[in-house]
Amino acid sequence: MKFPYLKIPREDSRKKWIARPIIPITLFGPKGSVNVDALIDSGADRCLFSAELGREIGLELEKGEKEIFSGIEGGEVEAFLHKIQLQIMGIEKKIEIIAGFTAAPGVFAILGQDGFFDAFRIKFEKDHNIIEITPVREK
Repeated sequence: MKFPYLKIPREDSRKKWIARPIIPITLFGPKGSVNVDALIDSGADRCLFSAELGREIGLELEKGEKEIFSGIEGGEVEAFLHKIQLQIMGIEKKIEIIAGFTAAPGVFAILGQDGFFDAFRIKFEKDHNIIEITPVREK
């Protein structure tokens, strides 16, 4: 399945918009599901979502294992790990992953290596502003 890069406006309207690999997904939890646009981040170790999304799908966030995520400039974010299901819109396959959920500002929906990149072949074609995603066959 192919998805276009999504163009995002910059805070400074004089600067050009940035095209990012953002795709539509559905998260499934114990008490529901939610549709969201998520950034594919090949530099992220795990998938990370906002606490708000976790609560919306019925997770009791603080009951998850606590993990510290670190990023640019050594900044740290506390998150709680939970097993959830995820489905890319337009692709039939649902996957089960361990994802972090955090109340940290600026985090909404990030798709990282563990779980997500294991289940899909992801081809970034920035020169064509296309992301191609194919489910990996189970062994």
